[in-house]
Amino acid sequence: MSEFKVSEKQFTDAKQTFHLYLKKGTEEVATKDLDQLFKAMALHIDDDKLKDWADEMDEDATGCIDWAKFKILFERKCKEDEEEKELKEAFRVLDNQKKGVIPVDDLRWILKSLGDDITEEEIDDMIAETDTDGSGTVDYEEFYTLMMG
Repeated sequence: MSEFKVSEKQFTDAKQTFHLYLKKGTEEVATKDLDQLFKAMALHIDDDKLKDWADEMDEDATGCIDWAKFKILFERKCKEDEEEKELKEAFRVLDNQKKGVIPVDDLRWILKSLGDDITEEEIDDMIAETDTDGSGTVDYEEFYTLMMG
C-alpha cells in the first residue's frame, strides 16, 4: 500500500464539520454524535468499530472528544478507505477473467512473488485459510481478509 496522507483541505473541511457538532460552551463533541459527524463528511463506519474507536479516544469516559482526538479518527478512517480503494483496484486487476474471483493458482503465484521468506507450507496455509469454501477461487471478501487480516 502506498503512503497515505490526509490533505490540508480534508483536515480543514473536517474541522469545520467538527465545529458544527460542538457541545454548547465546549471544544468537544459527544461521542454519541460521532456517527452523524462522520456521515456529514460522507464517511461510513461500522457501528461496532465506531464504538471501539470512541472508547479508545474517550479514555476518561466523559462521553466527549476534542478535535485532536477526532483528527486521529478522521485520519484513520481516510487511510482505511484509501487502502480499501487500492485493494479493490488490485483485486480488479488480478480478476483478469472478470468473474469476481481470483483463481487460487494465481494467488499462489502472487504470494510467492511478494515475499521471498514465505515457504510453500505457509502459502498453502494462507490459501487454505483464505479459500474457506474450497472453491479453488478467492472472492473479494476472502482476498480482503487475506490482505488486511
